[in-house]
Amino acid sequence: MRNVRRNIRYYVTGNVGILLLTWFLYAIGNAITIPYFSIYLKMLGANSVDIGLAYSIAIIMQLITIIPGGYLTDTLGRRLSIVVGTWLITVTSFLMVIAPNWQLLTVFYALNMAAAFYQPALLAILMDSLPQDKYASGILITSVLPQIPWLVLPPLGGFLINKYGLLGIRLAYLISSIISVVVAVIRQFTIKETLGNRVGKVTLRELLHSYNQLTSIANLPGDLLMIYVSALLISIAVMPINTLLPIYVIYKLGLATVYWGYLVSLSYAAYIVIGIFLTFYVDRYRSKLFVLGTIISAVGSAIGLVKGVYPVVGYLLMLQVGVQLVITAIQSELGSRIGVDRRGYGMSLLIVFQLIGQTIGSYLTGEFYRISTESLFLMPLILSLGLIAIHLSRARRNV
Repeated sequence: MRNVRRNIRYYVTGNVGILLLTWFLYAIGNAITIPYFSIYLKMLGANSVDIGLAYSIAIIMQLITIIPGGYLTDTLGRRLSIVVGTWLITVTSFLMVIAPNWQLLTVFYALNMAAAFYQPALLAILMDSLPQDKYASGILITSVLPQIPWLVLPPLGGFLINKYGLLGIRLAYLISSIISVVVAVIRQFTIKETLGNRVGKVTLRELLHSYNQLTSIANLPGDLLMIYVSALLISIAVMPINTLLPIYVIYKLGLATVYWGYLVSLSYAAYIVIGIFLTFYVDRYRSKLFVLGTIISAVGSAIGLVKGVYPVVGYLLMLQVGVQLVITAIQSELGSRIGVDRRGYGMSLLIVFQLIGQTIGSYLTGEFYRISTESLFLMPLILSLGLIAIHLSRARRNV
């Protein structure tokens, strides 16, 4: 019991506890908005290609700001980067409430994504605040537990849309924006800096020079580069869920938006239960997480090819679990290989690869969906099988 209490202490106190709390609060707003963002775009006149394009533009904007975000994390510091970025996200969230058409909604969403330049700071401060032997479990528990609002709240967003139409989804985004204000205040007054005396002065020249650091990708060791490439591929694989799966379920399978919310809640319930269970084992079996995650993703994608609502639930659940295990494996491996003074850069590089993958994935999802709705499941299936092949190839070379 004493060991259990000691382990729990790592996750609920200090910076880790603040991240856990604020990510939980963010999840309240996200649970009633994110499952319906594609619907919001469609209500404002967007088609499937427009929706894929909207996601791609927004991700490209975040990609542009993430690169100097890593520099700011290691220079300006973790805390200030997080505080400034959180307030910028709050302001742009309110703009999304009043968007008059899908084009301006895309612009506001892109600005919201660009404001997330501080993501490397979040990952870096999480790693800085955890013992190295708790990296995998710390990453998993801070990814899983904050998703508890997804167990009950997605149907609320669907109910608001069913009852009030476009006004309903605007109300959902207004609620989310108000919660973002609370998160910004909490982070401003509670987050503690972990860089110590190494916090430096930001210059415009060095800020622009941070883009040149992308050239260092070519000089990365082969095994480290493969970790980043794996992050890119798994990010492509998850985009069908994030972009057009709600359109498929609501407009192709004929499910009401509120019932789509129930399905999202059901899948997250299973995801959270599985995630909590895995938390007790991930540190011990960290080397197995990558291959386990890719196998689960492949099986879930294959299940999705069977038409119907229940296969979609299986697809949602298994792809979420599989992708989370792969990402946990990647982040914990990078955290153990990159020093504190370069951790912001290392994590920004990871996010760059993920965003490139998301940009490619959202565009391909929109294009392939026009050809066949089965592409929602074939894309992640093919990519998951490819990742398994890459892992097996690497394992053979290391024998």
